[in-house]
Amino acid sequence: MENNPDPKYKWKAMLAVSIGIFMATLDGSIVNIALPTLTRLFDTDIPTASWVILSYLLTITVLLLTLGRLSDMYGRKNMFAAGLLVFSFGSGLCSLSTSVGQLIAFRVVQGFGAAMIMATSTAIVTFAFPHTERGKAMGIIGTVVSVGSMAGPALGGFLIDLIGWQSIFYINIPIGILAAVYALKVLESEELHKGQKFDISGAFLMFISVTSLMMAITQGQGMGWNSPPIIALFSIFVISLMIFLYTEYKVSHPMVELSLFKNRPFSASNASSFLSFVAMFVVILMMPFYMEEVLGYTTSHVGMALIAVPLVMAVVAPVSGILSDKTSSFMLSSIGMAITCLALYLLGNLGQESTFLDIVIRLGMVGLGMGMFQSPNNSIIMGSVPKNRLGIAGSLLGIMRNLGMVTGIAISSAVFTRGLQLNEALGISYIPAFLSGYHDAFMVAAGICAVGVLASLVRGNGDGMG
Repeated sequence: MENNPDPKYKWKAMLAVSIGIFMATLDGSIVNIALPTLTRLFDTDIPTASWVILSYLLTITVLLLTLGRLSDMYGRKNMFAAGLLVFSFGSGLCSLSTSVGQLIAFRVVQGFGAAMIMATSTAIVTFAFPHTERGKAMGIIGTVVSVGSMAGPALGGFLIDLIGWQSIFYINIPIGILAAVYALKVLESEELHKGQKFDISGAFLMFISVTSLMMAITQGQGMGWNSPPIIALFSIFVISLMIFLYTEYKVSHPMVELSLFKNRPFSASNASSFLSFVAMFVVILMMPFYMEEVLGYTTSHVGMALIAVPLVMAVVAPVSGILSDKTSSFMLSSIGMAITCLALYLLGNLGQESTFLDIVIRLGMVGLGMGMFQSPNNSIIMGSVPKNRLGIAGSLLGIMRNLGMVTGIAISSAVFTRGLQLNEALGISYIPAFLSGYHDAFMVAAGICAVGVLASLVRGNGDGMG
């Protein structure tokens, strides 16, 4: 996997990819702050309005592997550029929505474009940079992802107040079109691998498996984890996954080469990536409620505090990537995960007397830990596969991120709600009961993060990377 690209080309490729990734991740979070507005505007309820977010996230997750495989077979440049155009078209449709049903449907179109972008972007950057700079490249990509995810609520609030809710969608149109034109102009077409067949049965089984899992996770809290529909969804997930694994062993050109998972650095790094996002999303879910309901801060104060995470990541992630390139050490990411674990523990012990500075310092620690972790970890994943599987590797990385996000939200919500309800049933007033559930959610997240540290430590030093 040794590359010797034109020194200028790698930065042109990075710019094209960064624009696409920023738009896709920004739109994953920018709608969150618009939900109250959309609920009132379309005269709907919160569970229905939440599908504006879920439809986008589900579409991306279920399509990533299929699109990643197709990009490996037919080229990443054209799929990436097409993804930008589909995303822009979907954004335009979203801004024209006159009902919540239309908006949910058009978010699926937008999610299709975002999936095309995410399935190809990491592979394009990995191919453009030499392996000696892969960590630095992954650090920059990690920064773009985190800044896009965290900037969404702040930018969304500004646009909605100033222009209106439609602006969070139509602002994408000119940027997406210009980015597509730029990508087609500057990106090089990689060598295609002839004679490969697309694994239709594998793609269908993976679609059923991931869809049922995502539906079960996202709807379990509302419908009840023991309810027949949720049990049925988990059963479909397990059965379709087992058939998928059996099928992949038999076909000559599988959707996912299962031999990749025999590579310990690859499989352990994917596992630790998943666990890191499960743990991280307790912060996204719980901190706004804690700061507003317990401490009485405004939405703008919450946004200012949460910005500490991407700001620190933006500085740390590229540095961590560069250091991992120079030292070839996997320990940086393990130390980063351990710092995140400590930060989650400290966040969970905040109370009614905690100050704004207390919160910002701990959130900064989360940014430090995640910044140190992601760049070397992603570099190991992308460096563990041959060139003609970069799309699949990048897609798996995206699936781990998205599954981690929804799993983290589901676990945090379930643990917090249980703690809150148990304490209120004992006659404890709302704020102490809230803090008890809040503490439980963060302790569980810290425990999950600790398992992530172990997964990071057992992977070895990444030998065999290209």
